[in-house]
Amino acid sequence: MDIYKLSLKNLRRNKLRNSFAILRITLGVVILLFLVSSGLGLNTFLKQANSFTNGNGSQSIVTSITDQVNSMLGTNLTHSVLVTKIQVLINNLVYILDGIASLVFLVGILDIINTMGFNLNERKREIGILKTLGFSKTQLIISLSLEAGLLGLLGSVAGVIIGSLGLTMLANIIGIPISILIPLWLIIVVITITTILSMILGLFPAWFASERHVVEALNNE
Repeated sequence: MDIYKLSLKNLRRNKLRNSFAILRITLGVVILLFLVSSGLGLNTFLKQANSFTNGNGSQSIVTSITDQVNSMLGTNLTHSVLVTKIQVLINNLVYILDGIASLVFLVGILDIINTMGFNLNERKREIGILKTLGFSKTQLIISLSLEAGLLGLLGSVAGVIIGSLGLTMLANIIGIPISILIPLWLIIVVITITTILSMILGLFPAWFASERHVVEALNNE
């Protein structure tokens, strides 16, 4: 049996557990997209603000806004100092959003190890049979890591679809182009990284499963 067909076949097994793993990855990707898109939106706003204050906007409007802020805060800042402080604030906010997004994403994708561990623990005997049929350790590892990669691929694609729909609605409400919130490169990067990370994380349980002695695996009930 071809290792790629074997990966697809195994993916259809343990449907409930695999479905929950895909859902968790999907949720992580959706949250990642929303938080990263928020950061992209803030950066776009910051660039427009810089363009406005550097001569493309009305100086009287800039002065008026600066005076209002100083009046509210009880400060005496020039507009250049005020813009610098806003830049620092927005940049820090973007870093925080990116950090939270990365954390949520990693929590979701790390579940791959747990899911694959349970799946392979239930298939010890099958792995032993595959070894007796001539499957090498490398073939088993590739097949099992591909299975993990497919979980990541399905979860990331579902997350991108759901996240894109939500961000499209948000962009229409705010009145900004959707390409600012979710550019094509972000979609490609998210799907690619999720799939590759899933395959890498799947290597750990796959390696342990392939190391099991044939006799021990065949005696497993």
